[in-house]
Amino acid sequence: PNMKHAQTIAMARGLLAEGRVRDVARMLEPLVGPAPEHAPDALGAGRLVLRGLLARVQLLRHGDPVRALGLLKPFEAATREPGEPSARAEGMLWLGWTHAWPHAPCHDDARALTLLDEAERIFRQEMNAAGRCWALLGQALAYFSIDEQPLMRRALHEADALRENLHDVQAALWTLDLHTLAAQEQGRYAQALACAEALAARARHADDPFAQGRAHAYPTALYTDLGRPPTAIVEAAVRAEVLLNRAAAGPDYWLATTLRARLRAEFRSGAWPAARRRLDAALETPDDLTAASLLPQRAWLDTAQGRFDEAEARLIDLDARLRRLPHRQPASEAALAWSALRERQHRWEEARTHAERAVAREAGQADRRLRALLCLARIALAQGDPDAARRYLAATQPFSDFFSVLPVAALRLSVLGELALAEETPEEARSYYDQARAAYTLVGDAYRVAQLQVHLAALDRTLHPDAARTWLEAAHATFERLEAHPDRDAAQALLDAWPATAAPAPDDAAPDIGAALARASFSVDLVAETWLKAAQRLLPDRWLGLYRCDEGRPWMQVRAHGDAPAPPPRLAEPCSAQLFADGILWLRLRGHPGPAFFFGVALDRTDDPAWQAAHARIKPWMPVAALALDHALLRAERLDEPDGSDAEIPLKDVVYASPAMRELARQMLRIRASRSPVLLTGERGAGKHRLARALHALSERHDAPFVRFDAAGMAETLLERALFGGETGPVGALHAADGGTLFFDEVGDLPPEMQRRLLRFLHEGAVLPAGAREPVRLNVRVVAATSRDLKALIREGRFAEDLYDRLHVISLHVPPLRERREEIPLLARHFLDALRPPGTPLPTLTHRALDALLRYDWPGNVRQLRNEIERALVPLRNEPAPLIDVKDLSPAIAEARGSAADLPPAARSADRDLDRVLADTEKALIERVLAEHDGQVTASANALGLTRQGLYKKMKRLGIDAARFHPENA
Repeated sequence: PNMKHAQTIAMARGLLAEGRVRDVARMLEPLVGPAPEHAPDALGAGRLVLRGLLARVQLLRHGDPVRALGLLKPFEAATREPGEPSARAEGMLWLGWTHAWPHAPCHDDARALTLLDEAERIFRQEMNAAGRCWALLGQALAYFSIDEQPLMRRALHEADALRENLHDVQAALWTLDLHTLAAQEQGRYAQALACAEALAARARHADDPFAQGRAHAYPTALYTDLGRPPTAIVEAAVRAEVLLNRAAAGPDYWLATTLRARLRAEFRSGAWPAARRRLDAALETPDDLTAASLLPQRAWLDTAQGRFDEAEARLIDLDARLRRLPHRQPASEAALAWSALRERQHRWEEARTHAERAVAREAGQADRRLRALLCLARIALAQGDPDAARRYLAATQPFSDFFSVLPVAALRLSVLGELALAEETPEEARSYYDQARAAYTLVGDAYRVAQLQVHLAALDRTLHPDAARTWLEAAHATFERLEAHPDRDAAQALLDAWPATAAPAPDDAAPDIGAALARASFSVDLVAETWLKAAQRLLPDRWLGLYRCDEGRPWMQVRAHGDAPAPPPRLAEPCSAQLFADGILWLRLRGHPGPAFFFGVALDRTDDPAWQAAHARIKPWMPVAALALDHALLRAERLDEPDGSDAEIPLKDVVYASPAMRELARQMLRIRASRSPVLLTGERGAGKHRLARALHALSERHDAPFVRFDAAGMAETLLERALFGGETGPVGALHAADGGTLFFDEVGDLPPEMQRRLLRFLHEGAVLPAGAREPVRLNVRVVAATSRDLKALIREGRFAEDLYDRLHVISLHVPPLRERREEIPLLARHFLDALRPPGTPLPTLTHRALDALLRYDWPGNVRQLRNEIERALVPLRNEPAPLIDVKDLSPAIAEARGSAADLPPAARSADRDLDRVLADTEKALIERVLAEHDGQVTASANALGLTRQGLYKKMKRLGIDAARFHPENA
């Protein structure tokens, strides 16, 4: 039987790698019977693996986590008991995937990451590249579900390196899938669309309908973010819904994504009744995750239609659901929905508080953070505080590349219009409002267009009253159709107060094209619309178009005004800056390299007097249009560049140089924006407290409190008050750390009841102080540390497995000092400088003393080294030229006979003083980094946390030639 199972498993894995999933299902289903209730080990390792492979089919082919979990039930016990490692790893792998599945009833991100981490460890030990790849892909999915984007990208990067040699069809599909998600969450829209397109092509070739459905679901959300026309979004959503309903076992993340995009498109197009019916149907029996994605939209719709009580009730319901979810995105959307409601109620302080919460909850999501900052600027203007509005607008500058995205550009332009109005510059306000209206028109957002028509009418009522009244009547009709009662009533009040007589409208046939193009230069679409509007004022009733031509690709229309000529324009690149063909005069606005742009005008002949006059007016502005297009293209390109989040920078007050600590520093940089708990493991004295402080200093909480809490030796009754506080007593450590970081030292020493209460806080974000009746919500990031084996404590029943899973979401191991000996000279110099009495000379270590320090194993780690340096300094305080020799060290250190084989070459010789060892250690480190970056000085400087000039100075001082590390010289 074991041989038969082994052959079946091998055959099933081969078929899965080829993408022949249906064949695998037909082969395995007869072999997998019902799971035994009380003795799962009776199945044997072979049958367990078969169940795992069939669970993989149910999950990845049919999107059915419930069925997969039923098949994997025997593994829940098997993963906790010793057994065959490969079978245990297989079970952990697919159990981890099942718990990581988004929008699933069995979703448990902490459990998923614990299982996947252990599976990846076993696969690595067994040199199983396929297993490791799938474990890393599962980790990426789990990290996505809790918005840990840097960690998701790291897992994907490691999986990519393994997948290249696997030739596994499903692994290729899921790699593209997860790369699409990662790029979308970063706002790298072009890359996300390219990945989705590649996923769709591969899914068709593999005949995988579920993957095809996911591939079509992603563009719906991307089109919405980019401001594509609502009709395009709805068409894509319908196509994705058909595929997903046909392939998936039930509602899931991808169907929810598609529904959300379709609803937003219907909101924009003005199909509010249809959107309301669709929302109500979807919210009848939703899970928490689906409700979290839909309730903010339902609340927004109620707010726009003046149903404030209904909107508030839905948001209260949403807040209750969010306490059970780890995601930041729904929390941010909920905060923005609350802010919009309070704005309409003119409760400005509450609106500002909610918008600030949205900013705080979006540390890793630049586009949503940007929206929240613009909302704060708008609220500040409503409160009559333009200075605060300018500060919020200035805070958007780090995210300015997102201004190339039409919906973001439209919101920013409308806020700038409000600021100009507050500064009493109505003409500038009118220009901003007009461009915001144009942007929202391109997006197809009827409601926002109508709001801006009201603003423009109010500005133009004295100069252009007839045109302004037309704006206002159109806006009123839109509000009436949408049942947007507050806006409708405001528009009606303006109409009722309209002047009876009209002044003549001044000639505005010569608009300020340069200023308009400068304001539009964030987006190619907006530049095109601005240029064509200016030309249309000079050439009414003519077809005008702006086309884009990328090298080696066909032309693409960007924007066009007027009736299309017959026959339509031939999309072939002109050979010169000006070409007249088929009744179209083409003028080149921007040439290659990069995309070229051509402005087309329909003419009977080139000597048309109207054209000659118009050309004379617009010709001086053509270079300005080219510059605006350059600017917009640059922003769009930067949006899809790597964000540099994995670049190395120095950690505050942490001395390190070894490869292990450099990797740990990189991991800390990746998680600096996270809100999830962190578990630091390592021996006592290894530096966990200092690293926790460094992590706090890196985070956006750096200005908030950092509180250290140590439970060791404290009675349980005192411990409860010290941690959670009392009703009237002293503030607990969690309260003291509100807004900041709580460092929980030696978390393994917590008694069981305190473990349960800490777990409850990590899940709910609220504490119930002793004697209090109502829980208090707190915003605290927990960084826990332990020097104990928590898994052993779990087996002994002394530590809660659920708490371990929650803390283990992000786990960092701090290596002992004996595994990073090259840092001993650096640390010794640091402690000598820090601990010497003020005003005294820097002591010197003899080569014999340094050699003893390097050879000692340091069971007390960095803390012991610090204490040793401090002890050795005591008798030297009054010496004019202090010198520490081996006789000044503790006997155990002076007599150390350890091996220095694992030291870097620079630190092995005993015939060197500390300065020489430090210089050689620094040289070895710089040379290693240069080798890693092929001799590229800029990249190496970034990795070392130096400026380019600083690295050049060190290379000159240390005699390092970067050319030695170029690939051609390697």
